[in-house]
Amino acid sequence: MTKQLVSINKKNNKLGDKKKFQLVLVDYDRSAKGLEGYLKSSKMSWPAIKLDQMKSVSELTSLGETGFIPNIVLLKPDGTMVSNKRNEVIKKLSELSGS
Repeated sequence: MTKQLVSINKKNNKLGDKKKFQLVLVDYDRSAKGLEGYLKSSKMSWPAIKLDQMKSVSELTSLGETGFIPNIVLLKPDGTMVSNKRNEVIKKLSELSGS
């Protein structure tokens, strides 16, 4: 799934100001280095939020709905949440990107 997300995100980033979506990773790594290593090794180029920061961004995702950590949250450019359900993200990305 990660390789597919990276590929779709690269195409989206090429649109510049006309980007169709923003991905956000909700991660459970206990250290910043662990998270950085994961992002670098998987070539992810989108924002990441550590799970312990979730109280400040609880409107972004809810563990009761996602059920998975790490998780990907899909947002429209205006910040509106499209999906916080990991299994739906690829489907919604395909719709938004026209893939």
